[in-house]
Amino acid sequence: MSTASDGPIAVCLGFPGFHSQRYVERLTAIDPRIEAIRLPAGSGVAWADIPAGEPHEEPPACAIEFGDERRLAFARAEVLIALHTPENLMELAPKLRWIQGVGAGMEQFARAGVTRDHVVVTNASGISAASMAEFVIGRLLQIWKRFREAEQYQRSHEYVRTYGRTFAGSTLGIVGLGNIGCAVAERARALGARVLGLKRSTRPGTRSDVADALFGPDQLHEMLSQCDAVIIAAPASSETFHLIDAKALAAMRPGAVLVNVARGSLVDESALVEALETEHLSAAALDVFTQEPLPPDSPLWDLPTVYLSAHSSVSVDRYLDDVFDLFADNLARYVAGEPLRNLIDMETLGFR
Repeated sequence: MSTASDGPIAVCLGFPGFHSQRYVERLTAIDPRIEAIRLPAGSGVAWADIPAGEPHEEPPACAIEFGDERRLAFARAEVLIALHTPENLMELAPKLRWIQGVGAGMEQFARAGVTRDHVVVTNASGISAASMAEFVIGRLLQIWKRFREAEQYQRSHEYVRTYGRTFAGSTLGIVGLGNIGCAVAERARALGARVLGLKRSTRPGTRSDVADALFGPDQLHEMLSQCDAVIIAAPASSETFHLIDAKALAAMRPGAVLVNVARGSLVDESALVEALETEHLSAAALDVFTQEPLPPDSPLWDLPTVYLSAHSSVSVDRYLDDVFDLFADNLARYVAGEPLRNLIDMETLGFR
């Protein structure tokens, strides 16, 4: 892996949430050679709400007045922590040796042409796992316990019983047994569910501490046919694009529920709409979409069996501090020439 340069180590804080002095002081305390550089950004911009999956033009429209300062910051950067990336990052940052992502998804950096022979890439996978798993379980309980219907009756002052189904004894299929998938599995099993997991590295005889059975990618439809609910928690890549297509949806058990907290690209939304309209699926809880923000004319808005949220399945009350703890630990490792945490498989995710 790359190790720190012998001279000053320019660390570019590319996410405005880390611009406060308390974060800067934590970094500079790690090693006197570290120089923290704040990447200028427009004030009052909700950067976390701006979709990060695709690279942007540099400078972005919301920071157009800082073009020169941003180019200088990128040009000096040896280390970058960021959520968003310009489309020509490697040209802007020729000295770049390590990128720390603020989120788990890193496809935007692959699309920006980051090359694995020059740059080490780590992500924040695991930081959001617990809160996202809580979100998944909460959605399933909301659907299966019919909370939405009970609330509708309450608003109309109707005393109508809304008996739900029992969570225990259900079979959950988890597509992607990474940190998020494992966290969902642990909580689902604690509630008495049987868990099936699909994992790319599964081989005959492979076992899991969190799943009752494992399936490989070529066994997707076999797994789907056994599940009362399917949770999508796999990374976005060329291999997972529209993984849940019309054939996969048809393979799902009639009346099953689909939950997607990964990336919108993994699900064929048109096929999903049809599966819901024909009532092959009983419900879908969607936190991510092919296009974000979800267009106002999307049929997903008005389907009564769809439960939407705006890419907010992670809880953010402690998220930034937890990410920065990871980054600070990794920076200390980087300076010492030690292995970094959360190194990603750059080849699998499409890095050249």
